[in-house]
Amino acid sequence: MTVVATQEAFPVEKPAIEERLLKDLTLMVVGVGRQELPSALLGAVQTVWFEGVADGQVLFSDQSGAVFQVVEAPTMAFAVLAEPGTSADVDTLFKWLQRHGVVQLPSVVGWSRGQENEAISSILALVAEHVKSAARRLVLSNRELRTLRSMNDDLQNRFAAIESFLNRNGLQPLDLVFSNEPAENPLNANVLASASQDGISQILPVPSSGVSGVSVHVDQLGMRQDLKLRAQLVTLEDLRIVDSWQISSGDLASGWNIFGLSKSTAGLNRTLEFRLQIEEADEDTPRLSLGSLQPIEMFQVRDASNGMPVLKNSLALQVWGGIPGVSMPASANYIPAQSQQVSQGEGFRDMPIAPGILEHASLANSDEVEFDFEAIMPLPAERAIGCHPPAEGMTIGELPAACPPQIIRMSAKAFIDNSRAADIDFAIAVAGSLDAARALFREEREQTVGEAYSGWNTVSFGESAHLSAFASEQVGAWQNVYFATRMSEQGSNDFAWAKFTNFRAVVSG
Repeated sequence: MTVVATQEAFPVEKPAIEERLLKDLTLMVVGVGRQELPSALLGAVQTVWFEGVADGQVLFSDQSGAVFQVVEAPTMAFAVLAEPGTSADVDTLFKWLQRHGVVQLPSVVGWSRGQENEAISSILALVAEHVKSAARRLVLSNRELRTLRSMNDDLQNRFAAIESFLNRNGLQPLDLVFSNEPAENPLNANVLASASQDGISQILPVPSSGVSGVSVHVDQLGMRQDLKLRAQLVTLEDLRIVDSWQISSGDLASGWNIFGLSKSTAGLNRTLEFRLQIEEADEDTPRLSLGSLQPIEMFQVRDASNGMPVLKNSLALQVWGGIPGVSMPASANYIPAQSQQVSQGEGFRDMPIAPGILEHASLANSDEVEFDFEAIMPLPAERAIGCHPPAEGMTIGELPAACPPQIIRMSAKAFIDNSRAADIDFAIAVAGSLDAARALFREEREQTVGEAYSGWNTVSFGESAHLSAFASEQVGAWQNVYFATRMSEQGSNDFAWAKFTNFRAVVSG
């Protein structure tokens, strides 16, 4: 590793074992003696012994007993091997990992005399699962890489054509960055009217650096001039609001409407998403123009509430670069932003729980309910989780360490996915343990500091419920998200396939 300054390169020394902790499968040991572990296990995975936390940094030791300090959390820590009675040390280690950005905490495997083989079998199973997951991720990454390469070739051709046109006509370079012209719409679809109350979203297929405006084409204006519209430009990587607009439908014009930024974007390139929402959508909602059919799903126009495509088209839009408001075509309607750009550390952030985290959903109260099938079914392709209620009692699912610090609200959408199912009750909670969440679901007590509880909502087939769990006070620690279902009337739970989707967290700062 080197650091480059001016024309000279200076090596930066980093302990070799710390480098390995960032790229190798790592087993962390708490309280188990080195001589107790078989050499074959030590040779199979990177193994370190937890020695404590000092001055905010964790201390590990290697197989020889040499103690070293770690600045960054191990990126592939898959398990903690711990002796009974070391739970306090394990909690200390987990708190340090959470403070350093680890969302999915490693599994804890118990080690005790007479049960060594069971512990080693558990470790081998976890290693095998990581290998399979890595293979799946590699296949998906290769597929995405092929798609991105094709997209990049197409964009490069578009850029070359635009640059050639601008040079031939003596125009300022890089004014028009991207253009997706309106196409004939045989469905006559009105995406704003058919979307949910959260409106629509469109990912921009351009780098964020230098963007100064997003132009949306309006095919037909509605009769009403007083409908309120809100628009935002958001970076998907950190959900930062770049700029926002609040206008009336009377401010729009037929043709191109340019939503101009308060200043051109700069800094690291991010994925930009344009969101548009209208109040009281009806037949008088302005009709937006659509582009031609879009084969790549991520660039299709989406429903902002769940991220699912509304149509297999993208919006007819243009992206502008340069100085905001300068050299715009006279035929366009320019709409300046009402807000200045917001820094990452201010205000509230609305953060969706990533589909990868949903894959770790599991049945939490297996001591209370039993099924002949998987009662909790992660459905990452749908960004949802299936949760089958029992005939009596309730099914509780768990998303470990999925709730970020400083939570204000955790929300989710609940619905039934089988027309033959009876009514089902849904609820969500944020808590530090299953016992704490179970007490909330049973409504045995009020929520305490850092906890959140939505209460029970009854849903019939064809309907949906928006569950919102508000925290009474914010805490600076990652917590578990629990979700539960039960039959509204105790009895038959045949066909009772309940689903939770669109988990989102609103956090402070």
